[in-house]
Amino acid sequence: MSARTFLSSAFVFAAAVAVHTQAARPVFEAASIKRNLSGDPSAGNRNLPGGRITVTNQRLRQIIRSAYGANDVEIVGGPSWLDEDRWDIVATAGTGERDAPWREMLKTLLAERFKLVAHVEQRDRPIYGLVFARTDKQLGPDIHPTACTGDVCGNTSANTSGIAGGTITGTSRTMAEIGRSLSSYAERRVFDRTGLEGRYDFQVRWSEDVSIFTALPEQLGLKLEAQHAPVDVVVVDSVERPTED
Repeated sequence: MSARTFLSSAFVFAAAVAVHTQAARPVFEAASIKRNLSGDPSAGNRNLPGGRITVTNQRLRQIIRSAYGANDVEIVGGPSWLDEDRWDIVATAGTGERDAPWREMLKTLLAERFKLVAHVEQRDRPIYGLVFARTDKQLGPDIHPTACTGDVCGNTSANTSGIAGGTITGTSRTMAEIGRSLSSYAERRVFDRTGLEGRYDFQVRWSEDVSIFTALPEQLGLKLEAQHAPVDVVVVDSVERPTED
């Protein structure tokens, strides 16, 4: 086989692999994207069985977080409008599968409609360690080992207005999960440094008068300690505003 024939065959093979990979990416059957100009400060999203998601009044940086795993994932880079524009998205997988891979579908949607190009890399970043607030390592009045069993266990719910105030309630949560639930409101990733095992029920409430940093020691007997650690971050290489529909 000549060098030219070999290179041509290699190119065709690589192109075929690329097309196959692109075709194999999970996609929503239908999706609607609109910019939200309501001025309403509230935002949210719902993930429904069968791969249907609804995103209401969210900034794109938060939507990218959802696609890449969780609220505690840090999204680095990108234009200023990632934190300014707000979006409504309704998307349906159309598969009828209860456990449709909606995060991968959302990644595909972001790549196709927002032309999002991003990659994951590890960087040394400021974080918070979730540690005991008291030297005797006693927990506060609003957290205790769970007695919950059954399908209603293992849940965390939040009713908040961001860092200004709100309530987080958890049932049968590990300390690592409690840390993750605090990350968005502490504005850094929170990692468990207590060494406690087991699962806990808890509730933490904060407001403009009582910050989350004050509420945690008083209510849970825990505090957030500034630290550094190598963590995975999602780096936005390029992105564009989509055509709305």
